[in-house]
This record gives sequence, C-alpha cells and structure tokens, in this order.
Amino acid sequence: MKTTTRTVALVTGAVVMLVGPVVAVRAWSGQQDRRISVGAQAPATLIPGDVRDPTGRMIAGAVWTGLVSYDPRTGAAIGAAAESITSDDRRVWTVRLRAGGRFHDGSAVTADSFAGAWTAVLREGWHGARLFTEVARVKGAARAAETGRVEGLATIDDRTLRVTLDRPLTGFPSLLGDPAFLPLPDGVLRSRDWRSYDRLPIGNGPYRVRAHDSRETTLVRVGAKQEDRPIVVKAMDAARQYAAAQAGDLDVATRVPAERHGSMETDFRSRHVVVAGREMTYLAFPLRDERFASVTLRQALSMAVDRSAVADKALGQQASPATSLVPAGITLGRRDGQCRMCVHDPAAAAAALADAGGLTGPVTLWSDAADGPAARAVAQQLRDALKLDVRLQALPTAEYRKALADERVDGPFIVHSAAGYPSPVAALAPLMRVPTGYRAADPAGLIADAEKAATPEEGVVPARLAESSLLRDLPVTPLWYGHDHLVWSERIRGVTADAFGGLRLDRLTIPADE
Repeated sequence: MKTTTRTVALVTGAVVMLVGPVVAVRAWSGQQDRRISVGAQAPATLIPGDVRDPTGRMIAGAVWTGLVSYDPRTGAAIGAAAESITSDDRRVWTVRLRAGGRFHDGSAVTADSFAGAWTAVLREGWHGARLFTEVARVKGAARAAETGRVEGLATIDDRTLRVTLDRPLTGFPSLLGDPAFLPLPDGVLRSRDWRSYDRLPIGNGPYRVRAHDSRETTLVRVGAKQEDRPIVVKAMDAARQYAAAQAGDLDVATRVPAERHGSMETDFRSRHVVVAGREMTYLAFPLRDERFASVTLRQALSMAVDRSAVADKALGQQASPATSLVPAGITLGRRDGQCRMCVHDPAAAAAALADAGGLTGPVTLWSDAADGPAARAVAQQLRDALKLDVRLQALPTAEYRKALADERVDGPFIVHSAAGYPSPVAALAPLMRVPTGYRAADPAGLIADAEKAATPEEGVVPARLAESSLLRDLPVTPLWYGHDHLVWSERIRGVTADAFGGLRLDRLTIPADE
C-alpha cells in the first residue's frame, strides 16, 4: 500500500498458518465431493456492518474486499481495495481506492460505496456502529441516526474518500479491516431492502454467495475455473463438526466440544490449532461504592478467582485464563504475565481482604444471563476463598447493558470487550469507558498518547505504561480471553486463521487430483 511519511504501519494480531499432510479421498452421498466444507455456528446476519459473530466475520472475509486486509504470513495490514491511506496529522485521513473495483453484480466500487455503507451502519444502528462512534470517533457519527449524514465523511471523487476524526488515531487504517467498514453496492443503498440483501448479499471479494439459508451458505469463486471448488459453510454444533472432520466428511471444524480437547492431538495429530482471540472478559468494580474503594480489597477479589478452573470447566475450554489486560490475539507490544493479582491464591486473597478491613453485607455479582455458568463459578469461588455472602444478579443482555449504562449495579460486574484493531491500545481504551467511576488521569493520558503516536510501534510504550497503571489501580481485573479451535481433515490444505478475521476461506485448497 502506497504511503506518505505520516501513514501508519499496520500490524495484525496472532496469525496461524498451517498446512495439512497428504490426503485421502472423501465421499459425500456415495460420490466424491468437489466442495470444500466448513462447519460453523449459523451466522446471525451476512450484512457486513451488522456482523456480530465469528461465522459472519469469516464469510465476510471471502465475500468482500475491504480497504485493508491482514497478511497471515507477516501479520501486517496491507492495502486491499485501498491504494493508499494517508494523513498529515492522523486526524484527517485520505483514502484512495484502487482503480477498477467491481461488485459481483458488475457495478463499480466507488468512494460512495464506502461512505454510503458507513452512513447506513450508523443510521440503522447496526452492530458495527460503535467502531465509528467510540473507537474511530468519526466527526458527527454519533448524530448520524438523527441527521442521516456523517459530517466527517466526504467523497472527493469516485476514488477518493476523506475521513475526519474528532481526535488523532494512529490505528485508524488498521481499524478499516473490520467488516463494519466494508462497501455496499449502490442498488441496496438506494432501496434499503436489507432483508433481501441479507438473504443473498452482493460483495466485491474473491467469492460470491450462490445460496444462503439458516442451514448452509454456499460460496463460489468469482470467475471460477475448472479447478476452483465451491465452499459450503454448514451450520453444525461442535460435536457434529468434530465427528465429521474426524471421519473425513467435513474439511474444517471451527468448534471443538469440551470433552474432545484432550484427544485432539491423538485424533488429528498436526491437523489442529488454537487461534488466540481479540475478546476479553473482565471483572469490574463500582468504585463509587465505598465498599469497593480500596485497591487492596479489589486485589483480594481478583486473587480469589481461579481463572483456569472457570476456563476449563464452566467455559468448556473455549477460553484461556488472562494474565494481561490485552488479549493474546494482539501480538504488537503485548506482554504476558503482567497481572500479578491474577494468580489464584486463596490464602493471600483472605489476608488482603483482612488488611482492607473486610467486606460487610451481601455482595451482588452482576452478569449477563449468557454468562450464567461462569458467573456462578466465580461467585462460588468468592464464597469459598473469602467467606463472603455473594448473590448473583443475572439480567438479559439488553437489560444488563441498560443497568450498566445507568450505573445501577451495586457490586462487581462481568463485562466483555473486543479490540477493534490489532494494537494494545485498542484493548485498553474501551476499559476507560466501563462504568466503574474510575477517572484517574494517568492511564487516560497515556492511552491518548498511544492513540496519537506517529506509528503503532511508537504507541507501544505509552500503552504499556497505561496497562501498568490500570493494573496498579485495578478498576477492572482480567478474567479470561476467548480463543477458537480448528481441526481439519487430511485432504484440506492452506488452513490459515488470525484473531481479527478468523478462518481464511479464500486460502483453503484441495489437491487437484482429489
């Protein structure tokens, strides 16, 4: 991607690139199947700006070409639909598109394709809207639902888009790899028939959607040649995926049941991998409540939690215990083992609680109802280690979010966060928005310094200092980060995945003689 001296370097999170051994032929319904099959959970939607799950992100990566993509070999974010992304001050960005981009319906990919799609994300209130309003903070984005326009978006010509942010953000080009920033064709932007578009979306990527329903999505390569194979993403639970991949009836499984983790090495040998994620779960404390004002008390609660036990049992080994505020899917500048108070030590926890003067009265642990098993496990650990009267308060997602926003929680609460782009500051900045009542100037200033650094690499030092400051004060304590599992059959090649895009469908291949 062509750059100026002010254009930032872009680095992605953890990258895995694995290739399987020589294969056997698989049968499907008695005949050799030429399709590449992938098991996954059914996606909630295929509208890119509203994508909210790993399957949707995985499919979006094949059906659309964004402004940038992440190179799975080097981890760098490189220009895809963008020829260049430049800025003199890291606040006003000029995006120049490559010439000749086309959607699958033959219409041109223009600057308006991006500006119109981004406006739609905000106007419709889709899942990706927070990336514009909270992370990028595009000028006027928060008012777009009311005004129908975004002040900070301007199309200069068919190939040039200008984006103005509220403050400098070095990681802005890297953020543009998220599905929320993908383009939409003029036809759907004018019709706003999102329901029909979701059934058969039109993208600008290497694959197009041939068929899609709740059971499976079939993708075919654009301009397919004889040797190109369709890809079918089948909605299957973890147990069915694993069994089918083991039998050779499924090429790639993206979920592994908890009871099979111990046998993966035997069942698949070198054909399995854990992909570190970009999402983190934290235990936050309402510092406005005097009972939780003591950092020593917060340290006691942190050390009382056995993160490994929760990850292995309650979470079915779909998560890893956290020892840092930054998820393991981010490799740029991330340091493991930074949270000394994340070590499970019931004796030290009890002593710290005593030093803090104890904790009187019942303690309410708040959580989303979806976190039920993990929340119950944490509550029991607090009871066992600290002899506290811990009571659970679980709310449906919408009610829980409102309770947090209204600051109605009166005890520790479980929150989730996902880094919007592959940089440590992308994981730390959202923590300052968690409603804990924490307003310390040091981490806030350091995070701002990291966000406006000349390059992502130069932002690592202030981000590390901010993390140290947050871990010292502990308004939130890291619990665990999510990870994905991949296992695959003997015939598949090119299994490649990373924290921000998931499995790369466009890189899957099967030998020509199969």
